[in-house]
Amino acid sequence: MYEQMALASSAFAFSWSRWNADCGEKRMIVRGAENLTTAPVDEDMWKNYSCEPQKCYTLKCTDDDDDLFDEKLEETQFHPDLFHCLKEGASPDATKTMSSTPYGFVDNVSTWLFATKVLTFS
Repeated sequence: MYEQMALASSAFAFSWSRWNADCGEKRMIVRGAENLTTAPVDEDMWKNYSCEPQKCYTLKCTDDDDDLFDEKLEETQFHPDLFHCLKEGASPDATKTMSSTPYGFVDNVSTWLFATKVLTFS
């Protein structure tokens, strides 16, 4: 998961989802939002992504909903990993940014994510 987040980190911001406490050990819900600026992400830009060992998909529900419902967002597909799931909904500018990100940047972000184990605490 950290590698996928690092690959997309030049064009996406990530956050904790309140639904992680309800989804079990083999599944994680990650909030992600395209962000090509240095400004904070608007609350309505965040999407929830369900990540399991064999598939990842964009959830219809948000952190503002009263209940977690495991429904895939319409007109989206299942993907093998978070990176490809994010690319599906990314703008052309975000896709270009991700594809031109230097390897050193991705490696550095990945190293920090593994070192801090941020997903362990979500």
